[in-house]
Amino acid sequence: MMESDAYSNMPEPQGEEVPPVPHAENLISPEPAADRVGYEGPGQDAPAAPGPPAVAPAPDCPPHGSTDRTHVRERILRRFETWLDEVLEGEEPIQGIAAEILEQLESDPAVCESQAAEAGCDLYALWSTVTAMTEETRLQGRAFKQLHDSLTPMQEVVGSVGDVLQRYTASLEQQDQRLSESTRQAVLQEVLETLLDVRDRLVRGADTVTTWLERPLEPLSATPRPCLARRLWRKVFSRPQTQAAQLSSVEGPQEGTAPEAADAAREAVRSLLKGYLLAREVLDEALARFGVCPMDCVGEPFDPATMRAVDIDSQSDAEDGTVLEVYRQGYRWHDAVYRPAEVKVARKRNGMVEDE
Repeated sequence: MMESDAYSNMPEPQGEEVPPVPHAENLISPEPAADRVGYEGPGQDAPAAPGPPAVAPAPDCPPHGSTDRTHVRERILRRFETWLDEVLEGEEPIQGIAAEILEQLESDPAVCESQAAEAGCDLYALWSTVTAMTEETRLQGRAFKQLHDSLTPMQEVVGSVGDVLQRYTASLEQQDQRLSESTRQAVLQEVLETLLDVRDRLVRGADTVTTWLERPLEPLSATPRPCLARRLWRKVFSRPQTQAAQLSSVEGPQEGTAPEAADAAREAVRSLLKGYLLAREVLDEALARFGVCPMDCVGEPFDPATMRAVDIDSQSDAEDGTVLEVYRQGYRWHDAVYRPAEVKVARKRNGMVEDE
């Protein structure tokens, strides 16, 4: 009675006439023969026992008890499904899922097929699927272990190759630095050679001009002859109508102009000397920026590391091994000797005899 009363309030399925649910006691065990109305036992009359009226079995209910339970269970499930559909029909969609998405999921044929497949899944199919997945997982784990064992030596090889590449890259960088430094040194040496050659020429020119200025003035003739360069200049660049007059005025006899011409020449030479000295100062500043400086050798003892003796003076009163004159200037580049100086060294005669 309790089982039938619990589900008696569920709505009946639409379009199907469901017969009334029989009493639970009638479904579980048949009624005793002694309690049936009109039963006549063998040899004696059975009194009429009061009890509920007999319920006629439903036309779709089989007569046996086990089959009755199955049929009742099916009817209860159908009623529950019908009731659940009616209840869920009036409820709103699940929070967090849009109605469009829920409707699309409900109308998706793939989802319907999967639901149908799940509905038709039994315990054997589920167990077979789990067994297959277990075997597949085991095989994948074994394959992964083999792959790991195969890649472990490769990892060591890759690490060693990475170390080799790193060392090779460092070597290339060092080589590039050495090449760039050697190229820079070569270019700088060419520039220094040019600057030093210009400085040597300026020094020789200044020495020559100084020697000429220190020489006594020689008497000039009364009719000085212009220099060849001046005559060629006037001949080439002067106008034709004025060439004759200019040559006659220059080459003609000029009395009383010899001292004035000598003074003008010496003044021009002094200006030239100033230009030489100024250009040498500019070159010395440029060389100092490169770390190059000239060596002072005159009056210093001879040093074979920085000097090279190209001449010996045995008549000098200076001490033995003293540098008397510099034929070619020597230079230092930072702390190293860039070019040794070519010098003249004093040497006593007795020292020469002892060496011989």
